[in-house]
Amino acid sequence: MFWSLSSRMLFRRSVFRVVHPYPLRRLRKTVLALALTLFGCSNQLVPVSTPIIPTVTLRIYATTATLPLVTDLSAAYNAVEPKVRFEIASGSFETMLGQLIAGETPYFLSNHLPNDAEARSLWAAPIGQDGIAIMIHPDNPVEGLTSDQVRHIFQGRITNWREVGGQNLPITVFSREDGSGTRAELERLLLGARGTTPSAEIAPSNAAMRLSVSRTPGGIGYVSMGYLDSTVRALAVDGSLPVSEQVAAYSYPLRSTLFVIGLSEPQTDYRALIAWMQSPAGQAVIGRRYAPLG
Repeated sequence: MFWSLSSRMLFRRSVFRVVHPYPLRRLRKTVLALALTLFGCSNQLVPVSTPIIPTVTLRIYATTATLPLVTDLSAAYNAVEPKVRFEIASGSFETMLGQLIAGETPYFLSNHLPNDAEARSLWAAPIGQDGIAIMIHPDNPVEGLTSDQVRHIFQGRITNWREVGGQNLPITVFSREDGSGTRAELERLLLGARGTTPSAEIAPSNAAMRLSVSRTPGGIGYVSMGYLDSTVRALAVDGSLPVSEQVAAYSYPLRSTLFVIGLSEPQTDYRALIAWMQSPAGQAVIGRRYAPLG
C-alpha cells in the first residue's frame, strides 16, 4: 500500500502521541526509577539453604574401667555415623547399675557382670576382653609374680618386697572400693572368699589407683589394662603380661569380658551401635587398648 507524505506525517504524529503520552521529563524519571528497581532485584543475594541432618542422641554410660573404651568407640562411630551424638557418664559398677535400673541410661559398658539373680535379669552382649593389670612403681625392680604371690600380697600375707625377690621395702596395697567391678573381678579370679586385706588403701577410680601407685615406691595396685601408661609398670603374672595379644590368646590369667549391659535387647540405633562394636571395625577400635573377642 502506498502512503502519501501527508499520511506519513499524520501517522508519525499519531505514533508519537501513543508512545509519549506524558512529558519527556516525567518519562525519564519513570524509566530511571524502573531501571534502579530492576538493578536492585537482579543483584539481591538469595541465601542457599543448608540441608539439616537430623541428629540422634545415644546415652551410653561406662564404669571407670571402660571409660577410655567408650570414649574411643564413640569417636570412631561418629566418623561413620555423623548424625549420632553421645551422652557419656562414668562411675563404679554399682553406681552404673543403679542408674540403669533408674532409667538414667539404657546401656552401660563394664568389665564385670555379676553372677546373681539380679544379673540374670539383665541383657548383656560381649564386645571384647579386659586384662586386670597388676601394677607397681616404675622404680621397683620386680619384673613378675606368680598368681599365688599376687594373691598373698593382696590378702596381706606378704608384706615386704624382699619376700618376692625385691628390695627391703614395705608393700603398700591399693584397692578399689566396694561396688567396683574391677575389684569384684580380681576377687573372683584370684582372691576368693578371703578377699582384699583390710589394711589396703582405697582408690575411688582406675585413674586414682594409677596415680596412687605412681607416687608410692612400695605400692602395688590393679587397673583395667586400658589405663596403663608410663607412670606405672605392669607386672607379668605367671609369665604373661596384660597386653592385647596375650589377653586375646588367653595366656594372661587375669582376664575378664567386656560387656554392654542393659535391661532389654536393643532396637534401632542402639542395636546398630552394638552390632558395629562386634564388627571387625569396632573390634579394631577395642584392640587399641583392650583385647578383641578373638
